[in-house]
Amino acid sequence: MADVIDEEVPQSDLVHERLRESPIKRWLLLDGSRFALASLLSIVVFSVCTGIGFAGYIPVTDPATATTLVGSIVGGTLPFITIVLAINQLVLSQEMGWPDDLQDRFEGMVSFRRQVETVTGSGISPASPADFLQVIVDAVVDRAEAFRSAVDQSEDTQLVALTEELVDAVETEGQLVRDALEGADFGTFNALSSVLGHFNGVHLYTARTIRTEHGNELSDDALDALDVLIELLGHLAVARQTFKTLYMQHELAYLSKLLLYVGFPTLLGGGIFMMTYIQIIEVLAEPALVVVVAVAVTFVFLPFVVLLAYTLRIATITSRTADFGPFVPRVDLTE
Repeated sequence: MADVIDEEVPQSDLVHERLRESPIKRWLLLDGSRFALASLLSIVVFSVCTGIGFAGYIPVTDPATATTLVGSIVGGTLPFITIVLAINQLVLSQEMGWPDDLQDRFEGMVSFRRQVETVTGSGISPASPADFLQVIVDAVVDRAEAFRSAVDQSEDTQLVALTEELVDAVETEGQLVRDALEGADFGTFNALSSVLGHFNGVHLYTARTIRTEHGNELSDDALDALDVLIELLGHLAVARQTFKTLYMQHELAYLSKLLLYVGFPTLLGGGIFMMTYIQIIEVLAEPALVVVVAVAVTFVFLPFVVLLAYTLRIATITSRTADFGPFVPRVDLTE
C-alpha cells in the first residue's frame, strides 16, 4: 500500500501529504523569511515595470500617464485600513473575555498538559511548544513500537500487515518531525511547521479501526499499548491545533501592525511622487525616468506585497491542518 512519489521517498496511504516536497516550494509557502519573500516579490515588480518601461509601453515622459498609474495603486492601498481593522477585530475577539471565560480557558490548558504528562510519564511537561510536541511524538513512536512487538506473534496476517503499515508510517513521520525540531529555534511557528502534513487523522482512524475489528484477538499488552497510542494521537492533534491558534493570533497581529508601518509611507510617498513628477521630468532623461517610475510603482505596491507574503503562509498552514482529530478530508478511506 505504498506509492512512490519520487525515487527516494515512499508515500504511505496513511499520509495524505508528501513526506518530502520541493524545498523551493516549502520555502516560499512556509519556512522562508517573509521579509525575504516580500523583497523578492518587490524585485519582481520592479523588474517587470522596468522591462515594460524600456520596451516603450509606459510613456514616462507623459506626466499624466505616470501619475495616473501610481495614483490608481495608491487608491487601491486605502482599503488596507479596513483590512487592518478587520484583522485587529479578529485577534481581539480571541484575546478578550470575562474572568470566568478566561479562567475556563486557563484551566482547560492546564488540564490538557496534565493529561499529556500522565500518559507520557514526563513529569512536568515542557513549556516550549517544540519541546512539548517532541515529548508527545516520542511517546507516540514508543507506543507504536510496543504495539507492534505485542502483535508480532499473532497468527492473523491481516492484523500483522495493518499494524506494520501503521507503525512504519508513525516511525517515518516521527523521525522527520524529530529532525525538524532539532534545527528549530523552539518558537511557535517552528514547532507548528514540523508537524505540518504529519500525524494526520488517518493514523487515529487506522488505530481505532484495529481496536474495533481486532480487539478480541489482541493480548492485554497489545490492547494497553494501542489504547495509549490512540490517546496520544488525540493529544497530538489537539496540541497542533492549539499551537496553530497561538501562531495565527501572533501572525495576524504582527501583520496588521506591519501593514500600518508600510501603508503610511506608501500613501505619503505616492502623493509626493504625483505632485513632483512634472518637475522630475524636466531634470532627468527618459532612461532615468523609467527607473524612477519603476521605483515609485514598486514602493506604492509594498502593502500588497507584504499582504501576499504573509497570507501565503497563513493560508498554507490552514490548508495543511484542515484535518482535525478523527476527521480526514482529502483521503478516501473506503478502499
